[in-house]
Amino acid sequence: MWGKKQEQNRSEREFSGCGSYQSSEVWAKVTGKAVYGIDLEFPGMLYGKILRSPHPHARVKSIDLSAARAIPGVRAVLSAQDVHCNPYGIVVDDEIPLAVDRVRYIGDEVAVVAAVDQKTAERAISAIKVQYEPLPAVFNPAEALDKQAPQLHEDFPGNVAWKRDLIRGDPDTAFREADLVVEDSFSMPSVHPAYLEPIACVAVSEYGNGVTLHTALQSPDLVRGIISRALNLSSSLVRVIGPVMGGGFGGRVFGNLKLYILSSLLSIHTGFPVKMQLTREEEFTVGRPMIAAEINLKMALRRDGTILARESKIITDNGAYSAQAPWVSKTFSERNDSVYRIPNIKTRARLVYTNKVPTAQYRAYGNQSANFACESLMDQAAKKLNMDPLELRLKNCTQAGDTTVHGLEIKSCALTKCLQRAASEIGWDQRKSGRGYGISSGIHANGSLVADKNFRGASVRAALELDGRVSVFTGEQDYGQGVHAAFACIAARVLGLEPDQISVYSRDSLVTPFSQGALAMRQTTIGGRAVQLAAQELQKAIIQKASEISGEPVSLENGLLKNASGHLIELSEVATGYHRQTSGLTLVGEGKYVPPPSDYDETSYGNISVTYSFASHAAEVEIDKRTGAITVHRIVAVHDSGQIVNLLTSRGQVCGGVTQGLGMCCYEGYLFEGGRVVNSSLADYRIPTALDVPAIDHVFIETEDPEGPFGAKGMGEIVMVPVLGAIGNAVADAAGISITDLPLTAEKVYQAMSGRECAK
Repeated sequence: MWGKKQEQNRSEREFSGCGSYQSSEVWAKVTGKAVYGIDLEFPGMLYGKILRSPHPHARVKSIDLSAARAIPGVRAVLSAQDVHCNPYGIVVDDEIPLAVDRVRYIGDEVAVVAAVDQKTAERAISAIKVQYEPLPAVFNPAEALDKQAPQLHEDFPGNVAWKRDLIRGDPDTAFREADLVVEDSFSMPSVHPAYLEPIACVAVSEYGNGVTLHTALQSPDLVRGIISRALNLSSSLVRVIGPVMGGGFGGRVFGNLKLYILSSLLSIHTGFPVKMQLTREEEFTVGRPMIAAEINLKMALRRDGTILARESKIITDNGAYSAQAPWVSKTFSERNDSVYRIPNIKTRARLVYTNKVPTAQYRAYGNQSANFACESLMDQAAKKLNMDPLELRLKNCTQAGDTTVHGLEIKSCALTKCLQRAASEIGWDQRKSGRGYGISSGIHANGSLVADKNFRGASVRAALELDGRVSVFTGEQDYGQGVHAAFACIAARVLGLEPDQISVYSRDSLVTPFSQGALAMRQTTIGGRAVQLAAQELQKAIIQKASEISGEPVSLENGLLKNASGHLIELSEVATGYHRQTSGLTLVGEGKYVPPPSDYDETSYGNISVTYSFASHAAEVEIDKRTGAITVHRIVAVHDSGQIVNLLTSRGQVCGGVTQGLGMCCYEGYLFEGGRVVNSSLADYRIPTALDVPAIDHVFIETEDPEGPFGAKGMGEIVMVPVLGAIGNAVADAAGISITDLPLTAEKVYQAMSGRECAK
């Protein structure tokens, strides 16, 4: 898995001790001592289970709960008539906890039970009798746009959940005056993050109808707000406490809201803690995979390779409810427009309701799917211009100081160096016979304004403990990506301590600062900058208090306090002195990072993020001409993520993101029959195994970003973005024909090659 090339990083030296530092949670995980959501148990705990619709679209005529309620050990059985909740949603309020009059997909929630054990809950679910009246269903987004199609939501005529019609510059003139116009259509299926731990939660009702939800979330504060609105509770009466979190990959930004709301309702109704968890099958059938998309892409160029314009016609599949799909569709429709200098843009995008599993997002918010289409078309253009694909990209790539077609202000950018290094490492000029080679580039935001135009910063509290250690309190979540290790490194660098002298706490919404959470690659850049500022404030407070104790000026260097006389003062001495003087308070430094103001407007023009990460990946593949089977031999991943804070976790991010990109490109995708997910297990939904993963070479081109802490930028999502385009282009190079329908299976490759050979 690990490639031979490893970049020597200046950051590894500057962040002393942080090159391979891991937080204590890592050791809890590897020794099996970590407590995950699925491990949670409380005294008197009940078990909840959901009755789901077997129909993709149907009217609910009647529900009989009497038999279920009569089963010994059943403590509650609820349908929509038993609960009073407000409509809720992430972007639009198009959901209710339990179906009132009709269901809209196979898996829609109809009733819920709580019982003394799991088996009793399952018996109760089986005893509920529901009479349905099947309704016409629609499964294809293009067909759902037809005027005669069934309407899924009255508030969204034509089944359009979100739309975008956008023109920048003068694309029509650019296409008329172009020397070359290339055009193609691309298809990407829904894919699931496939985290190993199914979503689980325990709701504990509190005195006064409040509720505490124990569950692992990337954005607990945002979920807390949605739950309080849905249950009509004051936000101060909803608390979220997180156990250790396994992988999330975007799937746990909001997790499964209905699970959280229904478990809370059951706990409030019964007065006991209620545990609910999704089965693996439910993860695939109701677990909010990433949107499927169809895109027709057209690009205009001059004879010398200068890109003049791009036009996109996009349809994305929303499924039955919206979740984050409007935001994902927006990112899909625009982010790749800023990888290269493209002065004229025309975009028509529609997010469409269908009677299928509701969709959301997956690492990189659709950017990686769009990258496959955009970068494939780049190679097609290069071929028609008789131009090297690398040369075409170098001629057009975005540079530091640019303001892109959508108003993104590029303050740091090493995209040219990333392209050159990726090509050099893959052996672009010495390509092996019988192999295919591809290259691709991407951009990703570091803290997007898409969720809230008025809030994109972060705040952190750093406290000096009595023993001289430092505790950092933040709302930014760690779900295995190593952000808490990075925060410890940042605080340690400011204070001159070792990272293992810093403890980071984040999992209780009652005591940690508000945060938008682990989304939009904001953790290191925005959360880390707040950590830096908080540590600086704590440093000032320590020096001031130490000076008072000493009676003369004190300096803090390399974790040591020294007064003008040369006397050393222990941090614990300062902490204890302040503690006694203030009857128990601790020295605290509070840091708030407020990004520079943005001119982001209602047309989505402006600086959507504080900064942007860039990457170029190159792939080497081989195709078995007899079967079409693809072997990906090697991927070189070159990243500009600013200064690298923690080298080991950064390499891990690259390895994980590349592997997931490989899965999305070559293996994964939902399969449906009549709205039913037919590959709803890890046996049928294939993800890459260790045997499928190629050699991965990671190279970091370090830039100094003016916004990130000590020049750092984010890495968590950009690592996946260029993978699909690089592999797709390598496959096209090896096969001699571009394949535009993901995943790139052996069958598709074989059929494409056979068709090309027959045409000859």
